[in-house]
Amino acid sequence: MSYHLETARAIINERMREAEQHRLAHALYLKNRAETKTRRARLLLSRLGG
Repeated sequence: MSYHLETARAIINERMREAEQHRLAHALYLKNRAETKTRRARLLLSRLGG
């Protein structure tokens, strides 16, 4: 393989790893946000009901 092809492949692999890390971080953010909203909703419903 030529040097340029190996370099390009290394860059692509690194960017794919970075994209995967970004997706995981974003998924955790969305999960935490959903859990927070669920807790708030349950708290408000319990206040209305009790």
